[in-house]
This record gives sequence, C-alpha cells and structure tokens, in this order.
Amino acid sequence: MASFGNPAYTAAVGNAGGMMILAAAGVGLANAIGDGIAAAREARYQARYSDALDTAVDHAAQMEALARTAMEMLAELEVENKHLRAACRQRQEVIAVLKGCRA
Repeated sequence: MASFGNPAYTAAVGNAGGMMILAAAGVGLANAIGDGIAAAREARYQARYSDALDTAVDHAAQMEALARTAMEMLAELEVENKHLRAACRQRQEVIAVLKGCRA
C-alpha cells in the first residue's frame, strides 16, 4: 500500500468521522436555513392574504351600505313619482273641466 505509514493519510483517516459529522451538520444547517426562509415566506404570504381579505370584507360592507342607501332613495323617489303622477292627473282633470265650462 502506498499510504502505509504516511502520517497525512493516518491523520485524514483519523479525522474522517469528525469530518462526516461536520458535513452532516452543514447539510442540516443548510436545510434549517432553507426551512426558516420558507416559513418566513409563508408567514409573509399569509399576512398579505389576511390583509387583502380584510380589505375585501370592509369594501363589501361599504358596498352593502351604499346599496341599502340607494334602495332607500329609490323608494323615496318612487313615492314622490306616485304623488307627482296623481297631481298631474288631478291638474289634467281640472283643465278638462275648465275647457268643458267654456265650451
């Protein structure tokens, strides 16, 4: 064997176990960092989603209030229209009576 008695080979073989542990720890650390980044990304996404949902719910509530107000105004206008039609009909009846008296 070419490595027989070589002190560098003996040191490398002696340190192989420790180097494997360090390599495994490095891989574990890299995985943990990746998982942390993914968790932070997910948390930011959830926060943005929650904010967007809250905004949409608030907007829907405002639109509902606006629609209710519009329906109330429409009902008032329909009542006013009914009164105006009755007044016009009454006026036309008076005009017809007055025309009939002159003739």
